[in-house]
Amino acid sequence: MMKRLLLCLVVAVTFLVVGPARAQELRRAGTVRLDAMGGRGPLELRSSREGFSGELSIVNLGKEPLVVSRIAVRGDAADPRSPPKVVARLSEGALPVTIAPGGTRKALVQWVPERGVRLRQLFAHVIVTTSDEQSGEVAMGVRAQVGGWLGPLEGHILSLLIGIPLLGALLTIIVRALGRRDDKTPHTIALVSLAAQAGLAAYVYRGFASDVSRLDGNDGLQFVEHGVWIRGISAEIFFGVDGTGVAALLVTSLVAFLAILPERTMPRGAAGYHAAYLVLAAAVPGALCAMDGLLFVLFTSVAVVSSSLLVGGWGSAERRAAAMKLALLGTVAALLLLVAVLAVSRHADPSFLVDGTKTSTTFSLPELSRVALGAKGAKLFGAALVKVAFVLVLAASLVLLGAFPLHAWLAPVLAESPTAVGALVSASLPTIGVCALLRIGCAVLPEGMRWASGVVVALGAVTAIYGALGALGQTDLRRLAAAGTTAQVGFVLLGAGSLTPQGMSGAMVLASTRALACALFLVLAGAAEDRAHTRDLSRLSGVSAQMPGWAAALAVAALGQAGVMGLAGAWGPMLALLGALPNYPPLALVAAVALILAAAAHFLALSKVIFGKLAAEWEKSPLLEPFGGRFPDLTAREWTSVAPLVALVVLLGVWPAPLFTSTSGTVRDLTNAVSPPGPEQIALR
Repeated sequence: MMKRLLLCLVVAVTFLVVGPARAQELRRAGTVRLDAMGGRGPLELRSSREGFSGELSIVNLGKEPLVVSRIAVRGDAADPRSPPKVVARLSEGALPVTIAPGGTRKALVQWVPERGVRLRQLFAHVIVTTSDEQSGEVAMGVRAQVGGWLGPLEGHILSLLIGIPLLGALLTIIVRALGRRDDKTPHTIALVSLAAQAGLAAYVYRGFASDVSRLDGNDGLQFVEHGVWIRGISAEIFFGVDGTGVAALLVTSLVAFLAILPERTMPRGAAGYHAAYLVLAAAVPGALCAMDGLLFVLFTSVAVVSSSLLVGGWGSAERRAAAMKLALLGTVAALLLLVAVLAVSRHADPSFLVDGTKTSTTFSLPELSRVALGAKGAKLFGAALVKVAFVLVLAASLVLLGAFPLHAWLAPVLAESPTAVGALVSASLPTIGVCALLRIGCAVLPEGMRWASGVVVALGAVTAIYGALGALGQTDLRRLAAAGTTAQVGFVLLGAGSLTPQGMSGAMVLASTRALACALFLVLAGAAEDRAHTRDLSRLSGVSAQMPGWAAALAVAALGQAGVMGLAGAWGPMLALLGALPNYPPLALVAAVALILAAAAHFLALSKVIFGKLAAEWEKSPLLEPFGGRFPDLTAREWTSVAPLVALVVLLGVWPAPLFTSTSGTVRDLTNAVSPPGPEQIALR
């Protein structure tokens, strides 16, 4: 009996010790691993006479031979994930090929960029199919960068756009901590940082190929930066520029720089003020360029927090209430976006990270846009996921846009914030809202947008008429700018909900033109407040006689914001109306009436300033004694801020081609997503 027990014990120990090792040996039989130049990847292709090339190693880590049956670039004719003329093949021999245990075979990857260089970057995956049943298909990320004026920095421009203001904010805090307490140093650091950011944004805009779409590869993105961020949850650092954000990127960078340029009296706590301002200036391009859902939510949250801090810390009398409204609604918007992104990512198709790591979930917005949520029957809170997620994204977009009925933060923030802060916040948060609606609502959730398009158009029409009516009775210059902005974002919703190329283009154009006109309006309102300590139009009646330059610039800002033809603000509403008119004529008519009312409100405001009689109180006002009893016109320093904004509003009004061309490729992609061609259209192609 004892011998039998000992025998059983020996067998059990042998099984426990030898069994797992044997199982591990069998599991590793014919096991494949891909190496990029001896590393993990992605594989960096090097420039050669014929283009770009590089080699990856296919390694057999198992105890049995490994058969490689296929090496190919990921994608197909209907969904080309890489630019044309990318090939992957064995360096020597032909497929199929057998790799001995412990052996290695080389695969050659080549890219020959097209003439004219439509895309200056390559981001792709090489797929290798082998007899390794456990690993299945394995992938290696591949990338290449065509050289440019910035040399080695060419592939990191967007990081610089975001990083330079952040470095400026950090430097401001360090200088303050080292005992430098003067107010000019933080202002100088901010100006230098923002000027560099605006220069890089101009470089991106100049180098952007406007007609590139997803059919050209790289998901239609340019100036791409892609790397693994948090591998455990498949989050990536993924930046890129498309037609939705390229013009807005330039405009918001210019507004951030020009709005702070004329400041003469530094606010209390100048170091903290300028540091927070620079953080906001960094968060905006971060959100506009983020192509990872978590990254987009992160930068949106930073933009909301920094905006609230600036308003609450350096605003006027009612600043705390205004900051609280913005912080509360902005936090709700960020949470709604986060829930939508997380819910959609749970149902993502199997994919690969940029380095080739296989993943069952992803937060990449281009990858999520390929998921057929409707066909999967995905649910959230007991209803169709695609519908619930779209409602969440729409609600978040309404908050960020400042659209009815979630607009309560906009007017108080613009009324109570410092001039530069109001200009930047009015340019940034609504622009992020446009990106959320188009990039997530349309591209990732097209079924949801089709389902709710009528509601989106109706919200746009109501928002436009609400803003126009609010502008009619407004006597405060800053609140007039807020009401005009509300009317303008109504046309963003009108255009996006129309599901037409004209409407989509109008929504994208408005992201830029609206920011220019509102920023100019707020800068001029701040100049008037500096002189008269009031923003009341009735008290500013007739000041054009003494401030003709200021009045002329105000006319450009007001009429541009009202959508009067010949100025930049007219093209977006016009395209939105043209897009909505075929399918929603009654709502388009309401929006057209709103446009007329907004123009009337701004004309009435201008008539007081230009044709009104100067109030008697200014004849002996102590405020004007330093200026000889007269209102001083814009100073040279103020003109450095006002003149470029005026020039852009006028120039883009008479020559809107730069706005339209920059959106063409992305408009095509979004229209195909929300309104896919039917059998008749396909047959006609």
